[in-house]
Amino acid sequence: MRLSGRFVRVFHWIAPVLLPALVVFGRGLLGAPLGWMMLVAMIIGPLVVIAMYIAPIIVLFDRDAKAARSTRLLYDVASWVTWGALLVMMFTLVDGGDSPPFGSVLSTWGVMSSDASSNIFAVALIIAIIGWAGTLATAIVGVVQSRSTGRAAQTLSAP
Repeated sequence: MRLSGRFVRVFHWIAPVLLPALVVFGRGLLGAPLGWMMLVAMIIGPLVVIAMYIAPIIVLFDRDAKAARSTRLLYDVASWVTWGALLVMMFTLVDGGDSPPFGSVLSTWGVMSSDASSNIFAVALIIAIIGWAGTLATAIVGVVQSRSTGRAAQTLSAP
């Protein structure tokens, strides 16, 4: 199975729930302590889920993608960038609060320091936001392209 097109068309309905949940709870499953960030994530998480569902809903109106039962390549790339950044965020999210910062998954495993992990998390967060904006943009462009080709075909076939 190719990791674009049809896979993305299915996974973009699962990813908005799965990936934020992994960022919040996957850390605990991989050995990092869950602290105040769990509370923050439980407040912000539903907003992230709603935001991530906007692009798949827009893709529903892309006639060409629907006919091909797939998604467009640029949408696939933007989706993979977003999903990859969220996975990096899961491994590098440093928790803190009242006490010194708890380590991320990677710093708990001894791979890197909490400071380095925090810096990587910040970069991954920016990449995730840019990737999400890219999924929105490419979904909208796909709908506009499918509508314009549909109108052109109707104009040519009109008597």
